[in-house]
Amino acid sequence: GWAADGFPIYYKYVYSEAEDMTSAIAEMQSSYRLRSGARPGDGTDAPGGDYDGTYIQDFEYVQGLGDLDECNGRFGKTPEYPEGTYYYVLTADFPVIPACFVGTPSEDFQIGN
Repeated sequence: GWAADGFPIYYKYVYSEAEDMTSAIAEMQSSYRLRSGARPGDGTDAPGGDYDGTYIQDFEYVQGLGDLDECNGRFGKTPEYPEGTYYYVLTADFPVIPACFVGTPSEDFQIGN
């Protein structure tokens, strides 16, 4: 598929080495993890309790923890783009789908257009 900013979206299995199309196919891992400790909210005006994955804010991006960047993508070669392109990857763990856009989303994706 394609993201609203025009970059391709691939399922979780891609080349293990982004620039080497002869490398093994591997499952990509997100670079997000569940925060530890308790949320700063009071439970009335903002959520309290321990971070448990209920809210998006329960997760934090840690550069280099997994294979992907903050938007759940990376630059690499693919069969469709042998010279390389940025692409998003669907993962088994949070955020599962692209977490942000690296490009500018097309106006065609705006509600009301």
